[in-house]
Amino acid sequence: MRFLTALFSLFPSKSANLFLKLLGHKISWNSKIGLSILYVKSLTLDKNSKIGHFNFFKVDSVKLSNQAVIKNFNFFKGPITLFLGKKSRIGKFNKFTRAYSPITYGNSSLCIEDGTGITYDNFFDLTCSISFGKNSQVAGKGSQFWTHGYMHANSGTERIRVDGDIIIGDNVYVGTRCVFNPGVKVSNAINIGGNSVISKDLTEPGMYVNQSLRYLKKDVQQVRERLTRVHEKHLIEEIYTKNK
Repeated sequence: MRFLTALFSLFPSKSANLFLKLLGHKISWNSKIGLSILYVKSLTLDKNSKIGHFNFFKVDSVKLSNQAVIKNFNFFKGPITLFLGKKSRIGKFNKFTRAYSPITYGNSSLCIEDGTGITYDNFFDLTCSISFGKNSQVAGKGSQFWTHGYMHANSGTERIRVDGDIIIGDNVYVGTRCVFNPGVKVSNAINIGGNSVISKDLTEPGMYVNQSLRYLKKDVQQVRERLTRVHEKHLIEEIYTKNK
């Protein structure tokens, strides 16, 4: 099924739509697929949605709502579900990745709601889920969204991994080259200046700019005590999640 989906997605758009519908995918006749590889289990393309040229998909499912667009040269790989709302948009040269079990566990999704856009050359780590509300914008280029990170012990090889979803609200603007740490939440009506590091929740509407570098007196045991251990079979490392 996945192999045939990938093969038929390389056909001219109208032919691709026909064969993909015959495979059981939900494809509108008004949707368009460029020269892209879609190695997916489930594909839904609503009216006037579009996938451009030279994209690569190796994910579980893709759903584009009415007038949603994925432009060119984007890369999607891993056990991920992808949803784009009405008139949402992913630009060019963006990368969305997730490792497979036993490095990761559970489900992960990328959810981009109505009217939200991601521009050019950004990176999204989908170890955990990332969601965007309505009418938000990842502007410029070079922003990074990390849903996992590490805390090393003071000596030796001991370390733990810390995972957390990233949640971006409605009407949020993200300037160029921002870095989001695991487990952060950005509320509605927030503007983030370029080159900012978002390491904690942003809750008050308004403008945020990069903070000065701070010293935090922490060690790996203190971090363990503040977080929740993930007890999942076959994981290959010690993993914790941030509490909400």
